Amino acid sequence: MRDLPQSRRMREIAQESALFGRRSFQEHANQATRSLVGMVLDYFSHTEYRPNPYQVEKDRFVFFGLIRCREWMVIPAGIIIQFCYGSVYAWSIFNAPINSSLEPNPNRGGAEITFYIALGVLGFTGAIFGPWIESSHPRKSGTIGMLVFYSGHLTTALALFVRRMSLLYFGYGFVAGFGLGIGYVSTIEAVSKWWPKARGAAAGCAVMGFGGGSLAFSYINKLLLQHTNLPATFFILGSVNFVVMMFCLQFIAPPPPGHNLDGIPMVNGKDRIRLRGEDCEVEDGKQSANIHSLAASLPAVKMPLAEALRSRDFWLLYIAFMSNIVFCLVVLSNLPSMISRLFGAESKAAKDPPIPAYIAVSIEGGFNMFGRVMVGLLSDNIGRKATFLILLLSQIVILIFLPVTVNNGSFWGFLVLVWIATICYGGGFGMIPAFLSDMFGINNMSSCHGIILTGWSIASICGGLAFTSSINAHIKHGGKPYDTRIYFINFMWMLVLVIIGFVCCLFVRSSIRDRLFPALPGQIMRMRIFGRVFRVLWTFDSARRDDGECASASPTENSRVCLRLGKSSRHLHFEYLDKEEEQVEWEEYLMLRAVQNRLLQEPNN
Repeated sequence: MRDLPQSRRMREIAQESALFGRRSFQEHANQATRSLVGMVLDYFSHTEYRPNPYQVEKDRFVFFGLIRCREWMVIPAGIIIQFCYGSVYAWSIFNAPINSSLEPNPNRGGAEITFYIALGVLGFTGAIFGPWIESSHPRKSGTIGMLVFYSGHLTTALALFVRRMSLLYFGYGFVAGFGLGIGYVSTIEAVSKWWPKARGAAAGCAVMGFGGGSLAFSYINKLLLQHTNLPATFFILGSVNFVVMMFCLQFIAPPPPGHNLDGIPMVNGKDRIRLRGEDCEVEDGKQSANIHSLAASLPAVKMPLAEALRSRDFWLLYIAFMSNIVFCLVVLSNLPSMISRLFGAESKAAKDPPIPAYIAVSIEGGFNMFGRVMVGLLSDNIGRKATFLILLLSQIVILIFLPVTVNNGSFWGFLVLVWIATICYGGGFGMIPAFLSDMFGINNMSSCHGIILTGWSIASICGGLAFTSSINAHIKHGGKPYDTRIYFINFMWMLVLVIIGFVCCLFVRSSIRDRLFPALPGQIMRMRIFGRVFRVLWTFDSARRDDGECASASPTENSRVCLRLGKSSRHLHFEYLDKEEEQVEWEEYLMLRAVQNRLLQEPNN
């Protein structure tokens, strides 16, 4: 009995120790979680390359310090690097020989999945490594991307030699896709920063090489397959690309500090802003000598990455971008099989198509390349949003008429529509870097570009696998390869997705005026249509005149087109403002911001 109090005390000590241990473990776990979150936030907060004076002086020369760097040099170097990376677009040439070599049933289409995996990994790699790419020297990130891309080719050659489809997915899908994501984003970022006044055309020229890779490598791949086997083909392709990219990377360097001014406002068209008696001309996407005179009243286009990613405009643009590319992503990897099954040897007529499939793929690559430059240049002149709406609207029309050409057996009608859609596809890639740079700042371009490329990944994986799986399931259950119904079903869900993207793009506030314009009381929505603001809002009887007309305190009230619906105390109000009315409201807002900033800067009395 004498041991009982001592035993009780020991149990109490043991319980206190266990409770302390649990609390200590929980505190350490919470601290580790906070530390991890802090590291992630810190990583995504540093998106600016800050070289030291020695590095700035060193970057004045390229090619091992032998040639003085000029801004035009980065464009041909970027085009050739992207050309090598664009060899992935010619993957469809390898589908049939790889399926015949590795698959017991070549009609199952296992090789096509490799293309989807590669593009899927590309997007997520760009999203994860975007801040690191932005804050690193472009030659460093480009070299790492090139080495990993080459490793993917070597692994692919090994997979084909040992006949392992899973190793093929890992080698070309994951490893090469990882290097592709780093190299693709870093090259475009380097080229765009050298040409701040023509970012659309500069980025379009860079990604033109990516589209050109499909044009050239469809012939190169065909030629190599005729003279050697599959493993040797990938070893030769990887080795040649490695040497060419290593040479071109020596001409890649960042622009000197101050080459890109912070705070370039995005305004649709050319506007004159009158503020405090000053006339300041602001051009969309272009630097202005008077840009800093608006610093007190016009917020700068320089924001943290987290703020950019929280913006609804970014995610609306994300959906629009993904919708713009899903159709051609499916066609790029399946065009030879579609031609064969709908118009060629596997069709109901069992005849040769008018032109071989590899020539059609090459021409498609040419339109892809043309679209990247043309659309980027067009966006520099008519605006990013207007250009993107044209691309989406064109694809809606194409997807409506494409089933008609297939049903009528019109081979050339089918190809022409596909080639036009390819211009829209390439154009989206050509202008999206400039679009993001204009909206969220040059220092966030790589990070935002990398994240938006995950839409490329999702469209590749989900869209591509949905199309391939539906075709394979149709054939597995006794359907004929030339049955057009399964293709029409796929065209319909693509059409719905493109329509959704078009609507989302309508709501993107691409200019600083649209993004900073305060919402009116009761406002439901606002968008810009053909350069004019369209608003929908709830109004009450107090805001209505006796004659039933729209009430407005503005002297230009008669210039707006408006409509009210409803007979109760609350009315649905539609407004379509003209340029003069919008300008008055914008100047009133700027004056209020200027007064607010002055009051905040005055010392408290």
